[in-house]
Amino acid sequence: MAQQGKKGRWGPWALAGALLLAGGAGAQTRTVNVGLQAGGTLSWVTYAIGYFGIDRDLGLKVNARTYASKDATRVALRSGDTQVVVDDFLEVTLLRSRGFPVTAVYPFSLLTGGVIVPAASDIRTVADLKGKTIGATSLTDKTLLLLRAYARAKAGFDPQTAAQVASVPSPTMDQFMGRGEIQAALPFWHHGARMVSTGKYRQLISTGDLLRGLGLKPNVPLLYLVARNDTDPETLRLFVKAVLLAEERMKQDGGYWDAMLKEGLYNLPDRAQLPALRTQWAAGLPKGWSAADLNNTLLLTRRMIEVAGPDVVGLNRLDTRAFDTRFRP
Repeated sequence: MAQQGKKGRWGPWALAGALLLAGGAGAQTRTVNVGLQAGGTLSWVTYAIGYFGIDRDLGLKVNARTYASKDATRVALRSGDTQVVVDDFLEVTLLRSRGFPVTAVYPFSLLTGGVIVPAASDIRTVADLKGKTIGATSLTDKTLLLLRAYARAKAGFDPQTAAQVASVPSPTMDQFMGRGEIQAALPFWHHGARMVSTGKYRQLISTGDLLRGLGLKPNVPLLYLVARNDTDPETLRLFVKAVLLAEERMKQDGGYWDAMLKEGLYNLPDRAQLPALRTQWAAGLPKGWSAADLNNTLLLTRRMIEVAGPDVVGLNRLDTRAFDTRFRP
């Protein structure tokens, strides 16, 4: 009797409307499975999507899972365990050539960072790198390939043969440089920002200046959101929109960065380095996604292949069909 009385107070139309609203909200929610590389910055963004309630506002459920390495995210992408990951502009072509049904749907990060040297070093120009030992994460590191192209064009030598290139993990480059084992370093952008912010190191040349020196645009995307081709297109558009909304909020909200660090998504030993980290992160955000951006990437790839050869770069040409500009919000 009590239930009937309660139902009567709501009224049959109000109750039906409430049920319809609840069912509609559930039906509108879209789910996307996102693969995160341990230590990668996509985890910052997926965390921000939930932190700011963007997923709730858009009716999007983001299932994020962290994998130990980039190779592991590629395996997960191929198996279907995940639908979206972040990978670089060369790798998306390589993935497709290996039978991975994937497409780059939106740029995630520009080619940023540069060459770092000790603040007191007598290395003043790229030409001074001749005969020095340079620390790089790998021989296929995009900044190293770009430096090789620039040095050959502007200084008449290839650092790969006229200098020594040592394989050094990015987080330890400051230690190697402090001991004098390397005289220059090409760290990941966030490690470079931290190194420069200490005052013990300076940037010899930025990737933007390297690109400009080669007659290329400085805003070339390096990393992309790469998705399986069988992912629902509307869900992808919604996820891209969520990423862009999250990045805008991240630029302005200091509380988010405190929460992100507390969550353990990034190891920042000295909190005084946070402003430099935020500035460098924001500088690496793409401003849009168009055929012109893809053409800049194509031109850069051609230059890298000319300098380093297809064996080092890993391909003979960039497959432009691997990139799709239709997923702009």
